[in-house]
Amino acid sequence: MRPADGPVARMASRGYFPSHWRSLDYFNLYRLTLALALVFAGVLFVDSELFRAGTGERFVAVAYAYLVLAALFVLGVRARWPGFQVQLTAHILTDVLVVTLMMAASQRLAGGMGLLLVISIASGGLVGSGRLTLLYAAMASIAVLLQHTFGVLENRLGVDGFFQVGLLCAGYFATGWLAHTLTQRALRSERLAQRQAEELALLDRINAVAIEHSPYGLMAVRGDGVVHHASPRALALLGVSATPTPGVTRLQDCCPELARLALNAWTVAAPVLVTPVANLRVRRMPLGMADDSQVLVLEDLGEVEREAQRLKLAALGRLTANLAHEIRNPLSAISHAAQLLREEAPDAAQTRLTAIIENNTRRLDRLVEEVLTLNRRDRLKPVRFDTMAFAALIEELRQTEEIPVGAVILDMPEILSFRFDPDHLRQILWNLMRNAWRHGRKQAGSLCVRVQTHGHAVRVEFADDGPGVAPELRGRLFEPFFTTDAQGTGLGLFLARELAEANQAQLEYVPDDGGARFVLSLGGGV
Repeated sequence: MRPADGPVARMASRGYFPSHWRSLDYFNLYRLTLALALVFAGVLFVDSELFRAGTGERFVAVAYAYLVLAALFVLGVRARWPGFQVQLTAHILTDVLVVTLMMAASQRLAGGMGLLLVISIASGGLVGSGRLTLLYAAMASIAVLLQHTFGVLENRLGVDGFFQVGLLCAGYFATGWLAHTLTQRALRSERLAQRQAEELALLDRINAVAIEHSPYGLMAVRGDGVVHHASPRALALLGVSATPTPGVTRLQDCCPELARLALNAWTVAAPVLVTPVANLRVRRMPLGMADDSQVLVLEDLGEVEREAQRLKLAALGRLTANLAHEIRNPLSAISHAAQLLREEAPDAAQTRLTAIIENNTRRLDRLVEEVLTLNRRDRLKPVRFDTMAFAALIEELRQTEEIPVGAVILDMPEILSFRFDPDHLRQILWNLMRNAWRHGRKQAGSLCVRVQTHGHAVRVEFADDGPGVAPELRGRLFEPFFTTDAQGTGLGLFLARELAEANQAQLEYVPDDGGARFVLSLGGGV
């Protein structure tokens, strides 16, 4: 939601906030109190010298009418109908009319009653954000002048009283102008505060989204070890299942090892914390607050290493893509020259040398092709594979590697369905089959391909009967350019895993007593 779309903002766009209606309600509460006071004063002094003969009863009647109208105004304000400006104008007109009638009823009270309109004008300006304030002052001035003029015509008031009335009218306009100026300034401040509140709410939401999607785990901890905030990423890296209660849960209860690091002096700039989930580099940043609060930044070292490898291969891929043409053209020329030498020089020594040249040119060409494949790993065109399509792919790769028919055992269910990029799947299976055949005993049943399904998940196993992988080498199997074969490029397994991950699959090595076993786990679905 944009800041200008909220209900308060829509109210502001029409010029009135909920605070305006509350102010109008308070203004009418003053009117109710004033009407009660006038009713009480009229009843108490109806026969006194404050009123001329017959005017006391009229004063009381007007006071009662004023009280009834003020009570009706309460219903209008609570229902918020009619509109705000209509109700405010009706309130001010009622005040002007009632006060004018009461001024006519008592000459002694005329000056004091006239001052009541100053309060009404000022309140109308404050409540109505300064709108029509000068109009209210003009209405009050006209009413007071008319009342005094009728008094002069009836010989009840003197002409010299116009000077006092003029001063009162000047006070009305001065009060209206002052109320208009003050309310406009207050309204600007209110709108500025509203915009700042919306901007702060937006910034708070941006911070929350940034923290939630940050690759780092973030925890805010007080100096006494109480957790202020813990991002979902931090809890996942620490292996904490229960969400801590901010301001209540202690870091010691969530992760004792992290608490020991956070609350004690560090001997190194960024110590490493080993959790059941990952190896974490921990950094802390003090917030400079009185309670010694600090932010703990948890960085997954495994992710850092994987990102470094991706950057390395991406740079290498870009370099190779630019140089592929220049590399392949000389390789083609060298290979062609070697073939010509073989044809023209039949002796064994030169045949052996030309074979070495051809083998190495093929190796360099395969290295370039494999690195170029990495650049195309994100260009996915997945298709549906079933039992027949998968079996045909295995048979095609078997023939490509010239593996005997009986050497490959294919065990798969009758119903199989999954989606995968065909070029990527061919590259992955070809690498696995070639490695299995190369390191196996090369006899009947040396290579076993087993496919299992679990719901929508598909698991493809490649197992051979060779010596397997030494324990000290298993951690480096999927590193780029790592190989134990002098003729290998060291990119086969790394490329296979990268292509698997590009298709939301996972390739891993599973230790086995009977040889090497690689498992490709992928999602199913039609």
